[in-house]
Amino acid sequence: MKTFVFAFLIIISSFLFSWSGHEGLTYYIVKDIVPDELVKITPYNYQEKRVYNLSKLVLRDVCGENTIKAWEGAITPPNPSPVDEKVPAWQILTVYSSEPDWGMDQGLDLSPYQFLIGNSQGVRHMKYRIMGLEFFEADKSFYYFHDLAKEAFRKGDRYWGYRFLARALHYIEDLSQPYHNKPGEIGEIFQALFDKSIMKMLMNAHYTYDDYLAYLIYSGDEETIRTIEEAKPIFLKSEWHLVQEVRKLALSYFPKVHHEIKKVFGSKLKDREGKLRSFSMVSVEEFKEADQRGDLSNLKRYTLELIGKVSSYLKGYLIDFLKTVKAF
Repeated sequence: MKTFVFAFLIIISSFLFSWSGHEGLTYYIVKDIVPDELVKITPYNYQEKRVYNLSKLVLRDVCGENTIKAWEGAITPPNPSPVDEKVPAWQILTVYSSEPDWGMDQGLDLSPYQFLIGNSQGVRHMKYRIMGLEFFEADKSFYYFHDLAKEAFRKGDRYWGYRFLARALHYIEDLSQPYHNKPGEIGEIFQALFDKSIMKMLMNAHYTYDDYLAYLIYSGDEETIRTIEEAKPIFLKSEWHLVQEVRKLALSYFPKVHHEIKKVFGSKLKDREGKLRSFSMVSVEEFKEADQRGDLSNLKRYTLELIGKVSSYLKGYLIDFLKTVKAF
């Protein structure tokens, strides 16, 4: 069993995945949760245990700069330039929720088992469960930045407290993506070892669903935005419980989401190389056309159910976290 799973992981090793639209999702989650607080920008001054790709790591403040990847005309979160070296707390969380996708986790040698997966970005952003075996460490990434955010707040460094918290949000949001928890059905995984078209289909299905959330949010879809904004906080006992609930939720939606992705985009998933201008696999125009035909109605319903529940979990987490650090 281990040999079979390891072989599959080696095949997918050169591909990077992450939810698109982290900034938009985070903005609509945090904007009514975090304090109305202007935060002084402070320099980075931390001794960390975590290894980064230093050529990609960004430590200066980039609020007000164009960091969001979206198409022309997309409705993206506000991102004003700092005033008197201060930025709002919501903006720090919004802008830096995508920071782990800027390259800091790429090209690393993280462990003696790196050869099994090859891609360090995948190591830190996913948590696969295949045939009873678990791989990757998105959960550990979340715990790491949760703890680092608390450390920063204890020091009175609210800028880096919020910025580390934004990174923590990134990884827990990644764990809410069904394909970050399971690459395909077991039968498909087995087929992919011998059929490259199945492997391409699984990778492109993942890419397509990554981009679908960004399509909904940055198109300004009112139902999507309302679902995130109106989600009621759900409070869990601990960060561990948060990870377990988010993963369980994402896995429960995998069969339905995967079925719809294949039904709507079937032939494209096997044929395309993932180099489109706006999105990796399916263009904005193609999403719109499928939407107008009604082909995406089920996928949208499942996605909003998933994102609504995730938003509730993350709002509860943020409220609890910010109550804790308020005393620091």
